[in-house]
Amino acid sequence: MGLFALGLRWLDWRGAAACAAAALAFNVLAMPRIGRRLYRTGLPRRHDPGIVAYPAVVLLLVLVFGKTDLPLVAAVWAMMAFGDPAAAVAGRTVGGPPLPWNGTKTWVGLFAGWALAFGASLAVFSFVTARAPGRDTVAVLWIGAAVYAFLESVRAGIDDNVVAALPTALLLYWLNGHWPPHPWPGAAVSWSDVAVAFAVNAAVAVAMGAARVVSRSGAVGGGVAGFVILAAGGWRAYAILWIFFLAGTLATKLGYRRKAAAGTAQAEGGRRGAAHVAANCLVPAALVVVGLPAAAFAAAFGAALADTLGTEVGTLWGRRPFSPLSFERLPPGTPGAISIAGTAASAGGAALLAAAALALGLVTRSGAAACAAGGFVGALAESVLNDFGRRAGFSLDHEFANALNTFVGAMVALRLLGA
Repeated sequence: MGLFALGLRWLDWRGAAACAAAALAFNVLAMPRIGRRLYRTGLPRRHDPGIVAYPAVVLLLVLVFGKTDLPLVAAVWAMMAFGDPAAAVAGRTVGGPPLPWNGTKTWVGLFAGWALAFGASLAVFSFVTARAPGRDTVAVLWIGAAVYAFLESVRAGIDDNVVAALPTALLLYWLNGHWPPHPWPGAAVSWSDVAVAFAVNAAVAVAMGAARVVSRSGAVGGGVAGFVILAAGGWRAYAILWIFFLAGTLATKLGYRRKAAAGTAQAEGGRRGAAHVAANCLVPAALVVVGLPAAAFAAAFGAALADTLGTEVGTLWGRRPFSPLSFERLPPGTPGAISIAGTAASAGGAALLAAAALALGLVTRSGAAACAAGGFVGALAESVLNDFGRRAGFSLDHEFANALNTFVGAMVALRLLGA
């Protein structure tokens, strides 16, 4: 089906959208009657989520990017069509060591998916544009394919077509207009600066691990995240990381015994591990590396803190939890349920990070407002999607949901600023 991406050489966005919509309608209405043999085994549902998600994501890509950049849509479509199955086939037939973040997938599958996603996207992009790609295009698609392969390997709880395609397309769109990425003011510009960033975070990791503030894996993961953010973003960006960490840790410790008695406390005495670090820091660190505006970086951490405060405060003082979609009363602890106290704390967390970014000179007043709004919306988006998943019969992986809210927060802030 990926070969249909070649047709974007002759179609405009309207024709491409019409074809994608027709394919979606066919997969929803006709496939359950005539094509159930193509479904993955063990599916009791009427529809295979992947078969429905595939044309739906292509349609979304066309609607979002088609008016300005159909070759980009073709490139990401090729990654979906060839990179994803290559990872599955290689992972199942060759095997090899499992991925640390997803034991059901392997390093062999990851690199096979990356290789095929890059090769296919480069070939399809070249055909659709009818010209040989330049070095910059090759570099951007190579990075995009790596990001796609990684996102496809993440344990999410929803179909990987939905998880990987849109973020990859957004990255390609940004890099296409900002290549090479512009480093932030204050970023490491020499090997001595890099060495200082490494030494500082190595010392912090050792101290945090020894004091048992975080777990061993959390100390290592936090050291890596801190090194990347300090080296790529400078001391002001590093301060944002620490504000998030300290405020989130205090919120986790707040009323810990009471939360433990109720079964809602963070495990291991509130000590965070590498999975928590990746969920909350991976997106902000990536934003700094590729040179996106500081407002996106601050909004991503704002969403992470908003989510943490909303959860911790909501479990202590939240009364009468309810659905963010229907507003019906829900039992405490129901996935996606929110409370007035938790929502207020969430808004406060987003505002705190925005104010810190403003005080540090990372953003302007309008940027701070966008950060606060993006952080709050990002945290709320996680609750909404969890509530929708509860109704639709799927469950988001917890770490993926945390990373999702940072991504949504950053994108909302960028949209509000017109970036």
